[in-house]
Amino acid sequence: MQKQKLQQKIGLNLSPQQIQFLSLLQIPLASLNSRIQEELEENPALEESEKSEDISIDELDDETPNSYKYRQNNTPEYSEIQISNSEESLSDYLKKQLLLLNLADADLFLTEYLIDSLDHNGWINRELFSISDDLFINLNLDFSEKEIQKSLKVIQTLEPYGVGARNLQECLLIQLNNKEQNEIVERSILVLENQYERFSKKNFEGIIRHLEISESQLKKVYELVEKLNPFPASNFSKSLSSEYITPDFLINIIEEKNVVSLSKRSGKELKVSSSYQKMIDETSNKEAKEFLKQKLESANWFKNAIQQREQTLLKVMNAIVSHQDTYFFSGDDKDLKPMILADISQVVNMDISTISRVSNSKYVQTFFGTFLLKELFSEAYRKDNGDLISTKVIKSRLKEIIEAEDKTSPYTDEKLSQLLGKDEYHIARRTVSKYREDLGIETSKYRREL
Repeated sequence: MQKQKLQQKIGLNLSPQQIQFLSLLQIPLASLNSRIQEELEENPALEESEKSEDISIDELDDETPNSYKYRQNNTPEYSEIQISNSEESLSDYLKKQLLLLNLADADLFLTEYLIDSLDHNGWINRELFSISDDLFINLNLDFSEKEIQKSLKVIQTLEPYGVGARNLQECLLIQLNNKEQNEIVERSILVLENQYERFSKKNFEGIIRHLEISESQLKKVYELVEKLNPFPASNFSKSLSSEYITPDFLINIIEEKNVVSLSKRSGKELKVSSSYQKMIDETSNKEAKEFLKQKLESANWFKNAIQQREQTLLKVMNAIVSHQDTYFFSGDDKDLKPMILADISQVVNMDISTISRVSNSKYVQTFFGTFLLKELFSEAYRKDNGDLISTKVIKSRLKEIIEAEDKTSPYTDEKLSQLLGKDEYHIARRTVSKYREDLGIETSKYRREL
């Protein structure tokens, strides 16, 4: 028999509106515009005003040293930063080339099917028997692996060369075989076909010994292969849309002060429809009155939530800029102070999770570049003299040392730890390894060059 007992629990229950506000707080500006458009379509009581005006927040806190406002007409305009622009998808580009080959209908269908099966790199990352099974099960078409292999060979003759490869080795060999043949190209094909594992691991001595070639000849092979494109689909996209970075925060130096503004969202300002209030007063239908009231309340709440989001973003960014004031003046990583979410949380008297949502996926644009807001947060390191510095400073120094090293004999992580120690950055080898990986830098073995 189960015993009954009393148990006291402390928990936090969030209302649907609070959850929705937290969601609005977290999304970046580019996604916010889509979210507002959705709300406008779903709630007819929410409208856009005919006249678009910049909303300014004169002062969020009496102790705020600077004034944080929306971008006004006298503030420099910032355009969105284009990341990539692809006018044609890889699939369309390849299928156009097929029109010149006069393939039989069955061969054309299979080749186009394989083209649509290419991954984002332009490779076929599935086994041929798996493709054969899918065609039979899903489309009731019986194609053998030999037929699929034949169609795959057709794709590998199309530009950009390297598409249709099943791995990196095959991708590089396809490109080499489509180059004008000479001694260097032929030797490169020989190396990749017979010594690929040693080649990928930069085992120079093993390749030279087994193929009986000179160091200078192998160096020319590496120089040629490094010019090839390992991802032939990199200049294409699956969709025709362009991808942009839209900064959420703009920081300008005005009258020797760092002034923060929010990027103005697209569209007009939100307002609640006055006609809906008039309809409530005129209707006598109880259900209709309740429906109209609900829509008005929802529109009012969403409009206020957007304003509250803007105020919260500005208040948090206010604290961040105050903490990193020197850094935003200089743009030098050495001036970046250690800063964690809790530091800003204490200043603005908000929960750490709120600070995390504000810094998530948001970009800040300054005179020295555009970067993710979360990159400003870093742990502290205490030097021998007692000074606290950001670990980002150590990473920057680590990158400088690696860039200046002799590539014929690159530094190991142990040696890097010793060199950083000379700058009073006494960190363990495993920490050096972690920082190196954070910077996207390979181990000494793969940094090695002839």
